[in-house]
Amino acid sequence: MQIPNSKLNSDSEPVSEAERRIQRLALHLSPVACVAARQLEMEACGGRGKLSVDTPSLSSYMRGKQRDIQEKVFDYFNANPHLQTPVEILKDDHRELCMKQLTGLVREAGIRPLRYVVNDPTKYFAILEAVGSIDMSLGIKMGVQYR
Repeated sequence: MQIPNSKLNSDSEPVSEAERRIQRLALHLSPVACVAARQLEMEACGGRGKLSVDTPSLSSYMRGKQRDIQEKVFDYFNANPHLQTPVEILKDDHRELCMKQLTGLVREAGIRPLRYVVNDPTKYFAILEAVGSIDMSLGIKMGVQYR
């Protein structure tokens, strides 16, 4: 007897709507165990050869139009290694370091991000991107807790 709302699975056996739904829910709970091996077959990578890329053009494109201000941020932190965030640092020490980093960027490096928020937002976000790559906490402080 065939169930009216049935479909055939890959082995040509009837599968009821309820069975199909249970299989679907099981995939959500344990996707690795339920996926058939034939679905996991990998495409061979060989034969295509090495992709040729114009590295200078790609690098210039990825860096964007505001690379000069980002370079200024990187140069400042490279010249001031005492402001680079160590791997193991206490929370309170990190907060203090972030304030020193932010103060140094504004006073010593002459980078004033709030000047660009309205007039040139692309430059503002370029500064945030550069600062965030130095220390994400500093990027957050500069973005939402700027004093």
